[in-house]
Amino acid sequence: MKQYKFEIPALNTEKLLNKLVLEFDIFDIKKQDNICSFFCKSKQKKQIEKILKKYGFSIKSKSYFGLAKHLKNISSLGIITGIIISVVLYIISTFFISNVLIVGNLTITSKEIMQVLENYNINKWSLKSSIDVKNLQQELEEIKYVSYASVIIKGNALIINIKEQLTNNEIVNMGTFQPLVSKYDGKITSIKLIQGTSAVKVGDIVKLGDVLIYPYILNDDGTTLSVQPLANITCDVWITTRLEVKDKEIKKIRTNNVISNYSLSFMGINFFNTNQKVTFSNYETEKKECYLSYCILPIKIKYTNCYEYIFKEIKTNFEENKDKYIEKTRQMSLLNVKEYDIIKDESYVINKQDDTNIIIYTITLNKLIT
Repeated sequence: MKQYKFEIPALNTEKLLNKLVLEFDIFDIKKQDNICSFFCKSKQKKQIEKILKKYGFSIKSKSYFGLAKHLKNISSLGIITGIIISVVLYIISTFFISNVLIVGNLTITSKEIMQVLENYNINKWSLKSSIDVKNLQQELEEIKYVSYASVIIKGNALIINIKEQLTNNEIVNMGTFQPLVSKYDGKITSIKLIQGTSAVKVGDIVKLGDVLIYPYILNDDGTTLSVQPLANITCDVWITTRLEVKDKEIKKIRTNNVISNYSLSFMGINFFNTNQKVTFSNYETEKKECYLSYCILPIKIKYTNCYEYIFKEIKTNFEENKDKYIEKTRQMSLLNVKEYDIIKDESYVINKQDDTNIIIYTITLNKLIT
């Protein structure tokens, strides 16, 4: 698919972006270093340019993305060789099984199942037309403790689904009930018992996994009757996050030096690659994969970029940036808060240990723990 990437100044772009999202197919919106970038379909390029000019935004750059972008980075000889090899592999792969998937087996080992396949001379790269699915299914059901087996061929995969028989212990325990336990650590604020026997009361401190409701009720004659425990129990739950900030930090900073390599593959088989040697003492690697085309052949291109970096000591100036660090710790805590959770209280403390500033942020929620 032919795409265009726009880069514009990031200041005051919210209203513009909202308008573009409603009217056009724009995606992968990013803001970084005072630059806002986004992609659009090629057919909408001119319309978007007009709107940008109308709103007074200067276009920093625009780039073409699509199949031709990848082709520019690849030699003609590599493409021709790749297409020829890919065509051959693609034709061959349509007639053979390239993967065997086994699902559903818990106590029965995959080795037992694979042994049945070996008896039928079935393995990776077996001809699809040579597999008798019905007979193979019947043979698998002869394995001890298999109650049902299904065999299907989907694409290049042979998928075997196993359903095991219940053991005696599982049959005995089918009619029993488990106690209701706490899903969180916290302090109980209310209990609405529906069925069962309560093991806690309002004000109790409970931990994750503690029993809240027993799965029985007491009859008038003192005997017990097994029941499914049901209750609505609310609790004050504490979400606590800790952030440590040193007065001085050794940070890893990238230089502008980078070495890039790429490779081409078809169905997991590499057939073309570059091999520039990495000469940096310190570097980190980033990899990216994408397809040259989904429509013709699934040829995958894999980029490997090695970025040089250095270590540098940087002062954090904790007191000057204290509010920023507190807010960062708060946001870390909020990651554990669901949309429907009720925030009851928020608090934080700051401690100092040697050259380390420690922020502990606590959010108190009131929520169901059953």
